[in-house]
Amino acid sequence: MRAPTWLCARLCVLSTIAAAIGCHGAPPHRPGEEYLSKLRFDGNHAISDDDLKLGLALERTEKRGGAPDPYSIQLDTERVRGHYARRGYLDVDVRSSVERAGLAETVVFKIEEGVRAKTKVDIQGLDKNKDLEKKVRDALPLHDGDPFDYDKYDLAKPALLDSIEDAGYAHVKLDAEIIADRPNHRAVIQLVYDTGPICRFGEVQVEGVNGQLAKAVDEREDFVPGDRYSTAAILTTQRALYGMNRFSTVRITPDKSGGDIIPVTITVATAAAHQTTLGGGFGLDPLTYEVRLRAGYTVTGWPGPLWASGVDLRPAYALSRTDSAYEPRIRALATMQRTDFVNPFVIAQVEAGYNYLVVEGYTTYGPLARLGLTTPLITQKLKLRVGWRMQYDAFRNVSPLLDAALQHAVGLDSKQLIGAYEQTVSFDLRDNPLETTHGAYLEARFTEGTKAAGGALDFLEAVPEIRLYYNLRGTVLAARTRVGVISGHVPVSERYYAGGASSQRGFGERQLAPTVSGIVNGNLIAIPFGGSAMIDSSIEARRLLGHIKSIGVGGVVFLDAGDVTQTIAELDPFHLHYAAGLGLRLLTIVGAVRFDLGYRLNRTTAEDPEPTGRYAFHLSLGEAF
Repeated sequence: MRAPTWLCARLCVLSTIAAAIGCHGAPPHRPGEEYLSKLRFDGNHAISDDDLKLGLALERTEKRGGAPDPYSIQLDTERVRGHYARRGYLDVDVRSSVERAGLAETVVFKIEEGVRAKTKVDIQGLDKNKDLEKKVRDALPLHDGDPFDYDKYDLAKPALLDSIEDAGYAHVKLDAEIIADRPNHRAVIQLVYDTGPICRFGEVQVEGVNGQLAKAVDEREDFVPGDRYSTAAILTTQRALYGMNRFSTVRITPDKSGGDIIPVTITVATAAAHQTTLGGGFGLDPLTYEVRLRAGYTVTGWPGPLWASGVDLRPAYALSRTDSAYEPRIRALATMQRTDFVNPFVIAQVEAGYNYLVVEGYTTYGPLARLGLTTPLITQKLKLRVGWRMQYDAFRNVSPLLDAALQHAVGLDSKQLIGAYEQTVSFDLRDNPLETTHGAYLEARFTEGTKAAGGALDFLEAVPEIRLYYNLRGTVLAARTRVGVISGHVPVSERYYAGGASSQRGFGERQLAPTVSGIVNGNLIAIPFGGSAMIDSSIEARRLLGHIKSIGVGGVVFLDAGDVTQTIAELDPFHLHYAAGLGLRLLTIVGAVRFDLGYRLNRTTAEDPEPTGRYAFHLSLGEAF
């Protein structure tokens, strides 16, 4: 188990959880006066009690310990009837009564639901244009014969207009209404359109910036004068401008007052140029206690309008749990990033830094530098990143468990100069990278260490990965498989480790790897030293279970599989480490707080990593993948 990295984030999470689940006593009421003790619903099958209570005045009366009055009962009876009408139960009958037991009163709603109406969609005004009708029907999540649901229709109303406007009809008007056909148990959605003329984009004017930034705005416009008018093109342009991370506000205003030619004004406001971040925390791993700090500073617009520069400093102080020795840890990184380098959407990156890090069996330190270019290929969803990296690693405080032969095999017996070329191709089809409900993500990363890149080691690395997501009636099924192989002279910094909150959850952080065990200062410890081949795979089902006040609570069931071996030949996809488990998610304002408990299903012999540990508990922020 590893503690969260930043204490400030943990305190924020804990205070949010405490506010959400704090205890409350029974509502007060005056002695000698009647009070509402309960709301009861009889005969409801299609809608739950909790859903029916939403918006009822009597629910608030119950919470404050007041007495129900006839007017509130009458209004809430109509509200319950309205709940059913919105679901298509046009003939629902709702009757209310009051039951008394001493001073306690119970309001009872007796419900006869009746037959749920079917949907009928009637589209007029499109002159039987099948393409336009298809756009409308695709935008409406209700089709002929579906059970009627007013909320689905209501949420889709803006899209019903946008679908025609996006086809070039900038002046389209829509008259929409629901007609109750009770004899036939139908709810008719009648959509009457007045499309107006087909329109085209006119002159485009940019306000708020000039020079290189104005040029960058022009290059991200998804339309030019003369193109058919399209709301999708406007939204694509707005997303591209926000994606530059340079603007706090982007407004794209079409002028529809001039007939069928639509001039457009793009107004942007630049974001704050300077940003400072500070943080701190306390961490635990199998061998150390650690106090951490973090400081960052970013300036946009320097040394040029399309540049962003920053520094990130992460000092820490660690106390060894085995020999009580103190170790400082430092990770410092300076970055510069240039947007629209040579061509639009191409990002150039320069990084330089220094590492002084303590891991399980040794301390590594040295400088590093990296150059990179990121560019889309055909579409923004498909991206290529190419780069060059130079890294110098020296080692000290090597654990006595790592004997001379093992140090030589791993590469800890001498300093390492790494020069490598890097390429990554990614294809992102997810609906939301942070809280994905459907889609896919594919990535392939390749690294070639070679003397031609300035290094002293020759090696080849390939890491393909695929993630799939599917929403099955509110349950998100998610799966991931990642494979890594390195051949040649494997650098210490490139060796693979698995286990932890975002990997094989049956193991502690970095504990699924080739390991050496022994007695140090009277303590039995195990030190993972990494491998050159890896499989890391997970499948899980995620579902929102409910809410505690405004905080969503989700549950997860998962099955993880993986292995890390010293050589590629030893990696057997049919003999992996498996772990099953359960997880809890609290969807707070700082992200999803994740609690996972993994149980190892196999391979717990003395020859395997962590042979005596079948359980692993993880607390982290964000989904596993």
